[in-house]
Amino acid sequence: MKLLNNSQIGCMLGLAVGDALGAPVEFNERDSFEPISEMEAGGYFDLPAGAWTDDTAMSLALFHSLKVNEGLDRKHLLQEFCEWMENGKYSSTGKSVGIGQNTFWTLNEFRRSGVLEAASQNNKSDGNGSLMRLAPVPVLFSNDKPKALKIAIEQSFTTHSSNVAAEACAFACNIIVDLINGKTWDSAIDATPNDMQFLQDIPSGGWRNKSRDKISSSGYVIHTLEAALWCVNQTGSFDEAVLLAVNLGDDADTVGAVTGQFAGALYGYDSINKDWLDLLKLNQYPFNMLH
Repeated sequence: MKLLNNSQIGCMLGLAVGDALGAPVEFNERDSFEPISEMEAGGYFDLPAGAWTDDTAMSLALFHSLKVNEGLDRKHLLQEFCEWMENGKYSSTGKSVGIGQNTFWTLNEFRRSGVLEAASQNNKSDGNGSLMRLAPVPVLFSNDKPKALKIAIEQSFTTHSSNVAAEACAFACNIIVDLINGKTWDSAIDATPNDMQFLQDIPSGGWRNKSRDKISSSGYVIHTLEAALWCVNQTGSFDEAVLLAVNLGDDADTVGAVTGQFAGALYGYDSINKDWLDLLKLNQYPFNMLH
């Protein structure tokens, strides 16, 4: 595969930066904490500043699996996810941090029976766990959008038996591929398919003019996707977008991670705060994977 460009690297690192910024205030109600303006230590998992959670770890597992297989090998991908869950591979702390209930159940079922697609967990399947890790798909297959969209959907079903989550991944993938290939934010949004069945008013742009109090930052994939789109649309730089995202609170790390994917692809690696990147390096983010 070719060397990654500024936009592609920005998408991957944007995810990690958004995750690490949001981790200290994950699970905190909106406006119940001092606004985040830099990477901080602490939070529910008591992480050092610049450490990441499941969002980034699973994105690194997905990146590695897609790269070595030159496409999606579901068994290999699930094995890599299990390596993270069980042994802390791809983690910044040496152990898995922040695994969601749905993903935990699915990976244990894979270990037990070898099943390659998640079984339904009712509305729990509509979580944001497959969207949060998406970046490697549009990054590695930006020159083949149909392939990227197919993989975006299929990788989602490995852990989330949800048409909503799969469609959210395809929608986001479409935007990121276009951003990597040089489209503006507005043109990438305008080019998204409007025949989506499960994304409510997101394809029609219903999120564009909402006020902050109408934007939810829960773990429901529709809420996460809408919040990330809104944050990029409301701001004019990478840093502004991810800070707006994580300060929404609740599932702050994942809203930050998804916002970071969009904003990183839009503004590029060069736009990301260097102090934040240095903290990722301090926590052993595998930058060499991206080169």
